[in-house]
Amino acid sequence: MKKTGNRQWAMGKRRESKVWSSVTRHFLLVSVLLVACYFSLVTVSYAKVYIDITSPAIRKLPISITAKGPSEAKEIEGIIMNDLEFTGLFLFVAPEAPGAEMTVQLGTDTSNDIKVLLSVFDLIENRETFKKQYSGTKDILRAIAHSISNDIYEIVTGKDGAFRTKISYLMQTSQGNKELRLMDWDGHTPIRVIPIGLTSSHAWSDNGRFLIYSSERNRDWKIYRFDLEDFRETLLFSAKGLNLAGNTSPGGEMTFSSSRDGNSEIYVMNINGTNLRKLTTSFGIDVSPVFSPDGSSIAFVSDRGGSPQIYIMDSSGRGAGRLTFEGSYNTSPAWSPDGKWLAYVGQRGGKNQIFMIKSDGTGLRQLTISGNNESPSFSPDGMFLAFDSDRDGGRGIYIMRVNGEDQRRISPKTVKAMSPKWSPFLK
Repeated sequence: MKKTGNRQWAMGKRRESKVWSSVTRHFLLVSVLLVACYFSLVTVSYAKVYIDITSPAIRKLPISITAKGPSEAKEIEGIIMNDLEFTGLFLFVAPEAPGAEMTVQLGTDTSNDIKVLLSVFDLIENRETFKKQYSGTKDILRAIAHSISNDIYEIVTGKDGAFRTKISYLMQTSQGNKELRLMDWDGHTPIRVIPIGLTSSHAWSDNGRFLIYSSERNRDWKIYRFDLEDFRETLLFSAKGLNLAGNTSPGGEMTFSSSRDGNSEIYVMNINGTNLRKLTTSFGIDVSPVFSPDGSSIAFVSDRGGSPQIYIMDSSGRGAGRLTFEGSYNTSPAWSPDGKWLAYVGQRGGKNQIFMIKSDGTGLRQLTISGNNESPSFSPDGMFLAFDSDRDGGRGIYIMRVNGEDQRRISPKTVKAMSPKWSPFLK
């Protein structure tokens, strides 16, 4: 038995090595793209904000997009239109039709690698507002298109877009394991990060360099950190019981829950595994801790009042107060990037739905109504939410606008995917 176990362990390590090599190649290619983009000719003359996304009444900008060149040009155009359409901020006008206030022209050359020249024109003021050349290898065509989408979005709104971000998630295998994976924000380009063991709660570090996650190996739940720059896994915390990762703070700390002392409580430590601190000592079960974006507060779930509800305390563990009062089952809190809202899962009529509530307990709104919905996660610009749902029969990853509009599945129906976590902005 010992030899068999050693052989399985060795096979697992070889699989990890292969997977991490593919992760390395992927991230190196994206890095090459970003370097190529920013060494290209850039002409910027915009100071005008076309759409104020903070306004209570947001209008759609009439825009036309024209792509010239080989077949890849149309593919890039399609990706850009899908990106921009999902924001709900654009009204697409055919290039030959009247009514557009802005036109986007894409000149694409694929004779060697891909080169795309983006030109943006303000048709009301009759001037070119932006010009930039992008280049990269053909296998990162989608990344190039997402970069273009981000620039167009910034021109129009004055804000960073989420089109270059990633979503981490868990995929259940036929063997019953749950692999930690990454994909583009729109569900494309999936890659495996951790293919062995049973992976559970996970989160991105504030700077996007690390993934923090819990994994069951040899019947013990431990907390690990995966470095997306040097592609190494580091054990951060190991103790008897159930140990589940929370999230990280801008100051380099991370939350987690542990039943090391018999009852599940909230802990904080540095993301290198040092300076462990216990924050709660409750007769109830405390789980799912998440730092607020500024690191000053922690939301968590506790049944200390008789049923699972969401509480907020300061980052030192003091001043815990109950946030949710409607419904007898409320879990999975997630902060909006500005710290003003929390998304969470509430059970209503025997089904789990996604809700949003202000951090002061007001403004409750329900976002989903179909199926069982879990694990909400905000995009870094605060415009979208990722979540998982079984509404189509099999569990999959969905995204929607924060007002609940345009709920769409981004993971294939052929796989069982769950627990999405949106990355921070990735530069």
